[in-house]
Amino acid sequence: MEAKERIRKDIEALYLGNLNTVEFDLNLPSKGKFGSDIKWKSGHERFLDEQGHVKRPPYGTGDRTISLWGEFSCEGVQVTKEYKVCILEEKPQIEVAEVRPLKMEAQKEAVCYLPYVAVIRTKDGKTLAHRVNWKQGDRRIYTQTGQVEEKGELDGLDVPVSCSVNVCESLKKEYMDTAPVMEYFDHGEAALEKDSRFYTAQQEMQEFLMQTDDDQMLYNFRAACGLDLHGAEPMTGWDAPECHLKGHTTGHYLSGLALCYKAGRNERIKEKAVYMIQELGKCQDAFAKMPGIQEGFLSGYTEEQFDKLEEYTPYPEIWAPYYTLHKILAGLLDCYEFAGIGQALEIAEKLGEWTYRRLSRLSRETRLKMWAMYIAGEYGGMNDVMARLYRITGKEEFLETAKYFDNDKLFLPMEQKVDALDNFHANQHIPQIIGAMEVFRAAGEKKYYDIAEYFWNAVISHHLYVIGGTGENEMFHGPDCIGELLTRHTAESCASYNMLKLTKELYRYEPHKEMMDYYERTMTNHILGGREHGITGETVYFTPLGPGCHKEFLHENSCCHGTGLESHFKYADMIYSHQGRDVYVNLFVTSTLDWETEGIHIRQEAAMEQPGNVLVTTESRAGFCMLIRIPDWSSEEGALWIDGEKQKEIQSRKGWMLVEVPEGRHEIRVVFPCGFHVEHTPDRPELCALLYGPYVLAALSERQDFLELDLDPQKAEEKISRDGLEFHYQDLTWKPLFDIDEEAFQVYWKQVDK
Repeated sequence: MEAKERIRKDIEALYLGNLNTVEFDLNLPSKGKFGSDIKWKSGHERFLDEQGHVKRPPYGTGDRTISLWGEFSCEGVQVTKEYKVCILEEKPQIEVAEVRPLKMEAQKEAVCYLPYVAVIRTKDGKTLAHRVNWKQGDRRIYTQTGQVEEKGELDGLDVPVSCSVNVCESLKKEYMDTAPVMEYFDHGEAALEKDSRFYTAQQEMQEFLMQTDDDQMLYNFRAACGLDLHGAEPMTGWDAPECHLKGHTTGHYLSGLALCYKAGRNERIKEKAVYMIQELGKCQDAFAKMPGIQEGFLSGYTEEQFDKLEEYTPYPEIWAPYYTLHKILAGLLDCYEFAGIGQALEIAEKLGEWTYRRLSRLSRETRLKMWAMYIAGEYGGMNDVMARLYRITGKEEFLETAKYFDNDKLFLPMEQKVDALDNFHANQHIPQIIGAMEVFRAAGEKKYYDIAEYFWNAVISHHLYVIGGTGENEMFHGPDCIGELLTRHTAESCASYNMLKLTKELYRYEPHKEMMDYYERTMTNHILGGREHGITGETVYFTPLGPGCHKEFLHENSCCHGTGLESHFKYADMIYSHQGRDVYVNLFVTSTLDWETEGIHIRQEAAMEQPGNVLVTTESRAGFCMLIRIPDWSSEEGALWIDGEKQKEIQSRKGWMLVEVPEGRHEIRVVFPCGFHVEHTPDRPELCALLYGPYVLAALSERQDFLELDLDPQKAEEKISRDGLEFHYQDLTWKPLFDIDEEAFQVYWKQVDK
């Protein structure tokens, strides 16, 4: 028998079992029945390795279809056969202790839907949102008013669920005034000044954008619609031509250019943004002429990924097409709002209309099933950009589309004021909450505001590391589970980028001082601390908080690389805000504020080597009130000098130092005492982090176990020597996290009594 025939017969004879429903390890032979040698290669070794070992996806993340290749060889002849293996997700390993009661209201004769999930408490103490299967499905039309009791059961579990439905003649939505309490200087009125690490980070990122090849950023779009590539090199990493997420970095790049222009009014940056928009407009026009492409479409690939998502095609065959679409739309709207490029809005409107047409023809069940799919259905902040598009244009279909992205699994527990974030992907869901805030801002429906407010409080109170970051291995875990989760994979940068966006939106309506304490902590230690030093444009994906770890910069167009293109142009955004003519100094960063319409000009000097020592020079044509945040890291209210004269009495208002500033030119100096303090993890109080004022300090150390230190913060001043922002204690050098680049370090250490 010839070698080729042996291989053919071996392929025919080989039976690996039912590959459509795989739950157990596969037997992958190394020898065929007719003598050929077989080598195996897996398309996703996390779930199926080359020895046939199967690891099923966790419950709730969906089944996974993986390519498995058998390489059959005999006497120099080789043939490769591909097998498609569908690995079933794990059955829920849950013992239910309690199901939280479900209640809802419905309108008589109107279509309504029963809740997609119920909140459960497990016997091992976890609080989770779990899918419900209702008898006769979840769609209802009630013909009579009164109480109705609906029955169902938890998906995959033999546990009954009921929902009490109050059927009314009409439903009344609760609305809330959307007029903001706090206003921002969002169009370049505030700007960074030299001599701070924030300014250096901003300038180095601007230089990186200046060096970026616009035609390379357009490569995938032009290739997909058949336009000339202008000799550009293909994108790499997550935007490589063979990658299904291609196009997302270009969206971030548009936002980066727009925010960079807002921050510094660099005309060359605006020229690059205008060129990008013009060329993307040509791509959108070219797509519209292609068969099978609907008018308005724009992406780094054709509509195929969206078609496949509607057929519930899993990752990695597709990769989050609506996530990529969100980045593109956000970039277009940023170019319109912050760089004044009118064509960007025209393109965004067409793309928004395409999105409305695409999603409005689908059933609610189909959309919910899509959004529940692991990775494939991740949609970023599509509700955010569609509601934002509605605010700008007034087109009702855009607000309707924003609500198509309502996620019951996330929103319902927040409405019930229950922290059920355990096992949620952090950065997948924070943008959805930002979208809830944007829907509230557009429509005034209070439930969306309440969802966002509860979520923010839950994360800030129970899910934060000391640097302000959240999530381990990209996931939320149980409340206050911090010390047990100190690894190489803590605090994804994207999550903090989005939490700061959410904080800014909430602060418009309830400007609590504590929000700016959080903002300062995260912006300074995580965002500034997450950049690679120099003009590389790179941001760390995770900020590792396990002992002896170091920052890793991937240079692969990851999601965190994308948000990093934007973050370093946002430092000035929240330094100042105002209520009427009252100016708030929220953050202590060397900067200026030129409020031309009110004739108020401010220059703030805040040397990072002297946190809490702030000099504010004001010039105004009329008196005004200035409120300066009293930071949470200072043990005292602080001292105040006006034009060199120390004030004996200091007024304050809800955590803010209140200064009545007369017209003309004045110097106001504020000193907030700054010292060392220690923060303990809630679940392992022996694990601590050391801070100096707002700065998280890290000990330079390659030790893989926790340092054991007897460090009393009350006596730290006596024991720690200091050279600028470099500190020394017990033969250890400590630096603020933002001053560490590639060295190994420990943020958390073990407190011992000696």
